[in-house]
Amino acid sequence: MSVARVLRLLKEQFGVEDIDFKLREGGGGRFYAYRECMLEVEEFASGVYFGTLERDGLRLSVEGCYLVGKSARKGVVKVGREQAERWMRGENIEGEGDGYVILRWGSYFLGCGKAREGKVLNYLPKERRVP
Repeated sequence: MSVARVLRLLKEQFGVEDIDFKLREGGGGRFYAYRECMLEVEEFASGVYFGTLERDGLRLSVEGCYLVGKSARKGVVKVGREQAERWMRGENIEGEGDGYVILRWGSYFLGCGKAREGKVLNYLPKERRVP
């Protein structure tokens, strides 16, 4: 049921019609993206962190943004170099939109933030920020 909700939110929030990978639910509303593997190896964990199902929508990880960013038809905020640098330092930036959005600078997807009142709130993890 929750995977179906994530697929519905991908379409509603980002205009993503189809994905070429599978999703599995982890704990705490987290979802992981993976592809089937025919190798017979011991599995400890499968997939990369894709995003978290929040009360008010789907908050994608940086990897989740890369996986669906090219096919996203809405909910994408394009930023310039200065804004991208500020974002990567962990700052909130100016931007239009409503709800969770994908930040894009050129061909790079910088992550997902929450747009509200002309600003995009930064959710970039501290360990991924630059000084």
